[in-house]
Amino acid sequence: MRSLLRFLIPVLLLVIVLASCSKKDSGTPTPPPPAVPGCAANTAPANGSFVTTGPLTLSWTAVTGAASYDIYLGATAATAALIANNVTGTSYNYTVPVFATSQSLYWYVQPKNASGAATGCTTSVTSFTCAVIQAPPSFGYYVVGYFPSYRNPADVPDIKFRMTNVVIYAFFGVNATGTLTVNSPATLDAVILKARANNAKIFVGINDGSGDGKTNFKNMAATAAGRNTFVKDVMAKVRQYNFDGVDMDWEFPTTTDGTDVTFTALMKELSDSLHRDARYYLSAAVTAGKYAGGIRDAIKNEIFAYTDFFNIMAYDDFNTTVPYRHHSDYALAQTCLNYWLTTRGMPASKTVLGLPAYGRPSGITQTNTVLTYKTILSQGGNPLYDSATVTAGGFTNYTIYYNGQYTVKRKAKLAKDIANGVMLWEKWQDAVDGNSLLKAACDTVGRAY
Repeated sequence: MRSLLRFLIPVLLLVIVLASCSKKDSGTPTPPPPAVPGCAANTAPANGSFVTTGPLTLSWTAVTGAASYDIYLGATAATAALIANNVTGTSYNYTVPVFATSQSLYWYVQPKNASGAATGCTTSVTSFTCAVIQAPPSFGYYVVGYFPSYRNPADVPDIKFRMTNVVIYAFFGVNATGTLTVNSPATLDAVILKARANNAKIFVGINDGSGDGKTNFKNMAATAAGRNTFVKDVMAKVRQYNFDGVDMDWEFPTTTDGTDVTFTALMKELSDSLHRDARYYLSAAVTAGKYAGGIRDAIKNEIFAYTDFFNIMAYDDFNTTVPYRHHSDYALAQTCLNYWLTTRGMPASKTVLGLPAYGRPSGITQTNTVLTYKTILSQGGNPLYDSATVTAGGFTNYTIYYNGQYTVKRKAKLAKDIANGVMLWEKWQDAVDGNSLLKAACDTVGRAY
């Protein structure tokens, strides 16, 4: 027995040693599970930015230890729901839905791996706004009347405001800082009240406040930063005074100095801001289009989509040395509308024909010889005719050319047949009685007042 034990004990010890060695030679020990990853940081779109309906790429930073990512998005951070899971990259293509009005969306990313998902990632949420940009509804045949800041609203009866469905206050000026100067605030307040009381929309007209009529516009629009400053101030003024829209009166951008490009960019940026949720209108005064050149060509077809309607300045085609030349006859209206509608393809629904409520002589110096329509009538001019003999500016018994009611009626009908409205420069110059040019236009197109 002892002999047997002496034999078995070494054998058992050998077995134990061999078993121990076998365990050591079986391979690498199982590693511990990975740590749960931390949260990611959103990189695009930028926090607080604006996007439009359609494809959008959401992107974020890579997180060490993350095997994949889940994406959460919603109207608030608290209500964000899972829109994609197990994304292995650091971006996700998301289609922005169509909203009735602009909508802010909040999103965050939750990294995860085999050990679990990151926690507390709602603290890394960012947002973007899906901006709904579309033009507000058209309101039919436009009858537009400018009202200058230097005129007295009390001189114009309420019925004359009822005749126009758009009143443009002329003007706020672009100053050297690229923001707006409010001209004659007291007059502005009175015009706004009178327009509102008579069911007319009120726009603010914006022109150049510099001495040469172009420098401040040019400098402001030359850079993206300048345009951004301008648009922000325009929107602030629109909200402050509760305007219905903006009328741009940059007279004139041109291809010769690059302002055609910056004007186009400015109109796009204004359109995007004014048309958010179809809230505000954008119009523009443009050249008559009769003469080829850098000014006419500066109005790019691209801006047709950005602008709700165009006031075509079909007047001031005068000459100081050639006599007997009407500055705004019916033929000029035909020429201008034919160019913009047919040659250039401006939408007829956005085309408004400009009418002058003043007269100009031809063949003589213009200084102080331009008279308002009501002044011409006071000197014996006939409301049905287009010329009269008047005295002003040191000239005695000279011929002045203007639009009487007959011509305005013809132009209003033309603008109804092939375009969509008329514009008058300007309301104060018109007669206040039955000889009114606005009355002639409204009666022709059947606009009640």
